[in-house]
Amino acid sequence: MKLRTTHNSIRIRIRKSELSQLAENGNLEEHIQLGNKITFSFGLQISESAENLKASLQDNELRVSIPKKEAQQWITTGQVGMEYAYPVSDTEKLNILIEKDFPCPDRPGEDKSDTFWEIASKKEDKC
Repeated sequence: MKLRTTHNSIRIRIRKSELSQLAENGNLEEHIQLGNKITFSFGLQISESAENLKASLQDNELRVSIPKKEAQQWITTGQVGMEYAYPVSDTEKLNILIEKDFPCPDRPGEDKSDTFWEIASKKEDKC
């Protein structure tokens, strides 16, 4: 699972095996050791109660919840991703994008075996 952030934006890409794990277990998690016994975690979870994509942060863990109906459609079809502008205040929104990971043609040394090559665009030469 890959996490990318920019100003008020979270983008998560997952591989085929991770999508299978999410479908089977209802959640997916990644851990990053930062030293001094500090761990940052981020993950996805399928939620029965979520109405839209939602992000939360607690105890160094970023958790993105996906509504069950949307998750099932995304997991079982060629749909590439899901996006939602989650309101975090009266004037600010957090853009959340979750998508299937494609192979990167401009990275010849990268293992592409667990990516969604079958739905990737043939035109793009860079990720």
